[in-house]
This record gives sequence, C-alpha cells and structure tokens, in this order.
Amino acid sequence: MNEQRNREEVVNTQLAIFISDLGVAADAETIHFHGRQRPDVLFDLRGLRVIIEGKFSDHANAQQIVLEDARRRVQSGIAHLATAVVYPKPLRNTPTAGILETLGVSKLKYLIISEAGESDWYEGDPASLMDALRQAQESLAKDDIVEKTARSLSIQLEGVAMLWMGRRGPCDRLSDILGFAPPKSETKTKAQERRETAAKVSALVLANAFIFQEQLSRTDARVSSLRKLEKEDDLVGATAKHWNWIWKNINYVPIFQLGENVLLELPPEPQTDRATRALLAEALSICAHQAALRHDLMGRIYHWLLHEAKYLGTYYTSVSAATLLLKLAIAEKWEQDLSDFQQLADFKVADLACGTGTLLMASAQAITDAFIRKRAESELPLTEKDLTLLHRTLMQNVIYGYDVLPSAVHLTASTLALLAPDVAFVRMGLFVMPLGIDHGIARLGSLDFLSTNVVRTQIALDYSQLETVRTGAGFSYLTNAELPMLDLCVMNPPFVRSVGGNLLFGSLPDERGMMQKELKLRVGQLGASSTAGLGSVFVALADRWLKPKGRLAFVLPAALASGEAWASTRELLANRYHLETVISSHDSSRPNFSENTDLSELLFIARKLEPKEKPGRTTYINLWQNPRTTHESIDLEYRLTRGDASGATCTVEGEGISTIRRFSKKLGEKFSMPAAKGKENWTGALFAQTELLRVFWGLQFGQLRLPAADVCDIPLCELGLLGELGYDRRDIHDAFTVSKDDWSPYPAFWSHDSKKVKTIAQTPNANLLARTKAAEGRRLKSAKDVWAKAGRILLVERLWPVTHRVLAVRFDNKALGNTWWAFNAESLTEKQEKALLLWLNSSLSLLLYFGHRVVTRSAWMQMKKPAWKSMPVLDVRSLSSKQLTALAKQYDALSVQGLAALAQLKTDPVRVKIDAAISRALGTPDLAPVRELLEREPGLSALDVSPKGKSVDEDDEE
Repeated sequence: MNEQRNREEVVNTQLAIFISDLGVAADAETIHFHGRQRPDVLFDLRGLRVIIEGKFSDHANAQQIVLEDARRRVQSGIAHLATAVVYPKPLRNTPTAGILETLGVSKLKYLIISEAGESDWYEGDPASLMDALRQAQESLAKDDIVEKTARSLSIQLEGVAMLWMGRRGPCDRLSDILGFAPPKSETKTKAQERRETAAKVSALVLANAFIFQEQLSRTDARVSSLRKLEKEDDLVGATAKHWNWIWKNINYVPIFQLGENVLLELPPEPQTDRATRALLAEALSICAHQAALRHDLMGRIYHWLLHEAKYLGTYYTSVSAATLLLKLAIAEKWEQDLSDFQQLADFKVADLACGTGTLLMASAQAITDAFIRKRAESELPLTEKDLTLLHRTLMQNVIYGYDVLPSAVHLTASTLALLAPDVAFVRMGLFVMPLGIDHGIARLGSLDFLSTNVVRTQIALDYSQLETVRTGAGFSYLTNAELPMLDLCVMNPPFVRSVGGNLLFGSLPDERGMMQKELKLRVGQLGASSTAGLGSVFVALADRWLKPKGRLAFVLPAALASGEAWASTRELLANRYHLETVISSHDSSRPNFSENTDLSELLFIARKLEPKEKPGRTTYINLWQNPRTTHESIDLEYRLTRGDASGATCTVEGEGISTIRRFSKKLGEKFSMPAAKGKENWTGALFAQTELLRVFWGLQFGQLRLPAADVCDIPLCELGLLGELGYDRRDIHDAFTVSKDDWSPYPAFWSHDSKKVKTIAQTPNANLLARTKAAEGRRLKSAKDVWAKAGRILLVERLWPVTHRVLAVRFDNKALGNTWWAFNAESLTEKQEKALLLWLNSSLSLLLYFGHRVVTRSAWMQMKKPAWKSMPVLDVRSLSSKQLTALAKQYDALSVQGLAALAQLKTDPVRVKIDAAISRALGTPDLAPVRELLEREPGLSALDVSPKGKSVDEDDEE
C-alpha cells in the first residue's frame, strides 16, 4: 500500500481552518492550472492583510524559497504582514482526516515580515504563530516609520539648505522654479523667509529625485544606482546629466526635470557638492526602509519645511487621518465593483487642492486594499501582474489632482509613482493651476472650475503660450486641465477666511482685492460663504462636479458642525446629501487631523442623493484617542467596520453606547442620530461622551433626563424672547474709542481677564468716547445708535473654560463690552433679571452653551450673536413669585462670591450652591451628574476624558 503524500495546498487549507478557529477568517488558496495565482493563505488581522506562505521541510531549499515568496508579497503591496512557514516532515504523510489535529501540536518554523522589517526564524505551534502575528500587528500600530524617517531627513535638509540660504540670486531663481514667486510689495523680512523656504524645498526636491532614481534602478538597468552615481567626481554635473537623460528617454518628467532645474541653479561651490552628497547618502538610507516610501513621507517633510505653515492657507493632512478617512469612505457601499478593472477605470477620484497628494495616496491605498480583499473573497487571480495593472489603472484613469504650487504637484507625482516604481505610466491626471492676475483676469486656481470643467493652466504674460505642460509621470505635452464628473472628491481645502486679518489669497497681497471681488461674484449662487473661508467654497465646487451617489470625503474645521458662517454649507449638505459619517477628535493633545495646525478639525463622508431620495441617519464617531500612525488608523477602521464596534450603533435616545476599544483601552464612542435638517448643527460631533449628549438633547427641548432619575420638565424659552442683543465689537469700535482715564457717559467692560472677572456682579472698568471721525478704512457709526442697545447684562463671546469663570455678568447700569454681547432685558423685572443671571451661570446653562458652541482650538469656544439669541434659557416669565423671590435672594448672596474656573465646576462650592438653588426652585433632581460629566469633557477641560497626570497651562488665554 502506497504511503499518503499530502500536497502543500492541503496543509495550507487546514492551516487556514485552524487560524479561523483562533478567531480570524482565513481564505485558503485556489490552485489554478497555469501556476500560482494567489497567496497560500490570505486573511485580515485587525485591518492588516496577512499572508502565510508554506513549504514542507523536505523540499530542497524550503526555507529560502518560502522566505522569498513571503518577501515578494510584502514588497508588491499584496500584504502588510507575511509569514514564511516551513512545515515539519510528518505532516507530509498524515492522513487527511488527522491533519488538523496533528497541525495543532506540530512545531512549525516561521519568520514574520512586515513593512518595518523581518524577524528571526522561530519555532512553535499555530497558536504561537498567531500570537507572533498579533504582536507584529500591535508593533506596527505603535511604530510610526514615516515619522521617524521624516524627522531624520528633515534634519539633513535643514543643514543642507543653510548652505544656500545666503545666496540671494540662486534662491530667487529657485523660488520661481518652485512656484514661490515674490509679490511686488514683498518686505525684506518676507523676502528672506521666501528664500529660506525655496532653499529647503529645493533640498527636498533633490532628495526626492535621488530616492526615486534608486527605486527605478532596481527594476530598470538603464538607470544608475546611487552607489554608482556617488563615485562621480562632479556629482552635481553627473546627476543633472543623468536626470536629463531619464526624463527625455524614459519618463517621469515632473520628478527629474524639476530636479535637474534645481541642480542647475545651485552655486558652483565645494559646499554644493558636499550638500548634494549628503542628500544622496540620506536617500540611500531611506531606501533601506521601504515602508516609509509606501506613505506620504515627502508630503510630511514638505510642510514641516515651509517657513509659514499658512502659505496659501493650506494645512497638511496627517497620514493617519487620511488613511482613516479614505479607508472608511471606500468601505462604504459603491455601485462599482472596485475589483473589476473595467469598472475601476471608470471610477474617478479627485482632490481639487491636492497639495503633496496625501489624500490621493490614501485613496489609492484604500482602493488597493478593497481590490485585494474583494478578489481574494471572489477567488479571482491575485498576482504581481494584477497589482501592476491596478496601479497603472489608478494613476492613468482614476486619480486626479490639482494645486497651485508646482513643487507640491511634483511631490504628488513622485509619491503616487513610488507606490509602484516599476510601472511606467503614459499619463497622470495632475495639474498645476493658475493663481493670480493674468492680463487683468483673476485666476483662482481650482476655483476656476466653478464655471467650467476645462481650464487653461498657464498664465502667459504675452499670450505666447496659452496652455501649459501637463504634469505626469510620462512625457509632457501641451494640454488644458480638465475635471471629469467624480465618484469621490477628497479634500483638505484651504481654511483661510476674509475676516480676522484678511488672509484670503494672503500670499498675493498685491492682487488680493481683485481676486476677492471675482470670488464673491462666483460664489453668490453656490450655497457657500467666503466668511467661513475657502473651505466652504470648495465644498460647493466639489458638489458641482460630483455624480449622484458619489461621495465627498473632507477634512474641515470643527466650526463646520455649529458655526454660523458654515450654516450655508450644512444646508447644502442636508439638502443634497446623506451625511453618512462625521468623525471628531476629542483627544486633548490632538484635536486636529492636520499636522501643522492646532485648530480643531473634523472629518466627514457624505453621499450625494438621487432625485427624491431622502437622507438616512448619520453615524458620529467621537474619538478619545486620535490615531497617530497609519497602522493605528487601519486598526481603528477595522474595529469600526468589521471588528469591535461593528455592531448596531446606539441612538441618542437608546440605552446602550457603542464603544470602540483596543483591548482594555477605550478609543472613543460611536452612535447614530437622525440627519440634520437645513442649517441645523451637527450636534453629535460636539460631545466626547454620548451620555452627556443625551442629557443635552433632552434639555434643549425642556426635559431634564439625568441618568437613573425621573424625567423632569423645565420651562425654557429662547433668550431672544426675553430681550435684545447689542452690536458686535466691530460696530462698537466704529462708534467709540476706549479710555481707562477719561470720564464718559458711556461705561464699558473691557476684555475678559479671568484673574479679575471672578464674580457675576461686576462694575465697569473703562469708558467709551464717541468718535468724531471714522477709524482708518472704516465708516463712522452713530454712537447714539450703538449705545441704544447697551444692557445691564453682558454675555460672553469667547470662552477659555480652563480659566474663565462666568458665562454672564450683571451691572447696576447699562454697559458695552468688546469681548461680550450686551443684552438689554428692559421688559424683565429686577427679580426676573437676577433669576436669569443665576441660571446663566448654572451647570445646566453651561451644558446648553457647550452644545451650541463653535469649537475653535482645543477648549476655546465662541458664541456668536444668532446662537445666543436662539439659546434655550430658563423662561423666568413663567416662574411664580415664590420661585423668583428665592432665586433673587440666592443671587444677592452668590453673585459677589468668587467662582472657580468653569472646568472645575464639579468641586466649585459656589457653582454647587447655584445649582442647588436652581434645583430647589424648579424641583429637579440633584445636578451633580451634570457637573461630573461636564468636567470630564475635553472640550471643557482641555484634558483627556480619562486624564493621566496631564496638566493645562492656566494662562493659555488670548
């Protein structure tokens, strides 16, 4: 009788079954007649693709062969983690029915490969193998390879740039090449900053081209390796010559042509040779860490090097945020099958303000992940050739990017091409857009697409060249920038606004006025507000070119959720979209999703509705811990869509809360709410704790719903029904000047110093003097008219609750304030007014304020006039004489006592007494749960929900 001899695929299948029993869904390979078409075993481990390649130990060179197979899977991008496994010989002859049992106790020899490197060879059973894979996954989640590599290169670039910064002529020419042309009115200081930026970005361009050359040399023998190039005596000349040959004879024009142009402008000095050699050496070092090249390494460095983070108002999306946003967006249900090449070729993704391409790269990677997963599930071929065709399809047919900076688009091209450096592209849909005045015509970059989908992309001074060279990985040719109808528009648009210093088109001060005028004409009918900034305009632009069922995936300021200036954008989305997902960060140290800003931001995904379709519910994801690394984001997305938090999410009214955890650590909460209508706020994004949101949700409708307590009705009304709000600070400045010394019939309360403003009862600290002539650049406003809306009550406009103590203050006589809204409540009696002041400084009032606030930065918040006017407050008109008398008496006793900071309300004895007075008068339960929940909110305390010894600068006031 012949001895049974198992084939490897039989044991691979059994290993897949064993892994499934360990809690992972594994897909055993399908063997095709024409050779291997798929990996041996492919499965997901918390969002990472894991491949296991196996060989029997009796196979010649089994260890080396299986190792090379596993390495190839990671290098090609099919897997994030790969394991080379050598099966012991006894498994070869084990009867089929007993393989699973034998496998469970077999000693396997295995090695794990990740983007970060390779482990040693180990021995153990399948359970040990899975433990090792889980540890590797955790290690990747914690280890930010891109960050480490970027910091190392940044230090080198800074040093190199120092050698060129003092060379005025070369730096000015480099500025022109890179797109940092100086404005006519440039000051000496600004000129020096521009030259420094040009020197730094030039160094980055050279390092980037060196890296790409080394990658190309691995698959194209015509391209010299860096080791060979560094032996040249005249390194600069040899490099320029070789790069010229590459872009003329192979492709990759935007990468090597720009690199050559930079080299030719460098001063012919020994320092230049030393600097170039240093960059080459650093490039070699980076190429040893291939994982960093799969992510937006150069984009991160580019924005670190910019002298002004707000150049053109752009902020750089973090790699982790881009990964999370696009993984979630692509995980949504699409009409197209993204694993089918023909359908994928018709799928269009664009970023209309692409910068260095972070979101486009994340899009490409998310589509690649979906492609691999779907083909594995469908048992379709999955080889390196399939991935080559995928990358070519993505670059030539799917991805489109537009920006105003040539240097940024250069990096976008190389970043995307580095995903598959061995794949030659005929074209790439990347364009440098015009910004400035061209023969009296305002050119607004990608905003020129507001009126047409075809834009001439060259500002020609003499009309000798009306079209420009298209930026692509292949050869160049004259073309226009075209914008197709889109399936997915991804963007982190410029945030600059036309107020507060007028940063709109701030990099072009000579031309700003004309450009703003043109922008105003174009956005009038779009459902956008330039007061909110260019971000609002870009949302409207994206809507114009998005197909029905297409999606928006945006990074925008957190003010979008509740800001008055963003109301038109919320209305546009409410009327035309299903707002599917909103992600907010309540991580006290990272409330942002961009790298070079401390402004609070949010992410959202919205699907464009078909005619007559009604929007569904919105899922809110409130993060307590904002992912720092790419793999943390991959892990989080897996938990949100297929893992720990993939169950039914709770509603605001429901009992359960869907928590997001990584082992014992809570990452955040997830829940759903009915879609916001019209200009309604996205209230779900404003609270880290769903439990507190529930209390707020009921309270704004007059019901106090405390945990484990009966529902209690509270008489509320809008503040605007009790009186009239006064003018804003700009109007006050147009009518008055301020004086600390001169007498005036117009008393004022100036600024909001938390060290002085400790009580509810206050006295004026300044006087206003009526203007006799207008301030420079402004119109004179009537002092009499402005004073007519002064009031005895002042309401806070901006708040830093870490130190500020009051929401409202009261005076014996009328006053105006520059950081306060005057509230004239002449229709109220004195007792009603005092009762109102006590309410306004209670914990319930703070909760209502918190849920209507505009989030700016960390715990900083604003409350504009319309929001205050519609704010629910205690309807003191409905209170009985007994209630009013009791509250007025408590006001007299407590209004002169010093309050602690609002963030310390849980332990503030005066605040506790105010709450107790409100509870007694209204018959409500004890408000201690409200104080405890509020104090835990990062948006109030500037601390994490569960702080671990963190402290906050109590002087962090403006």
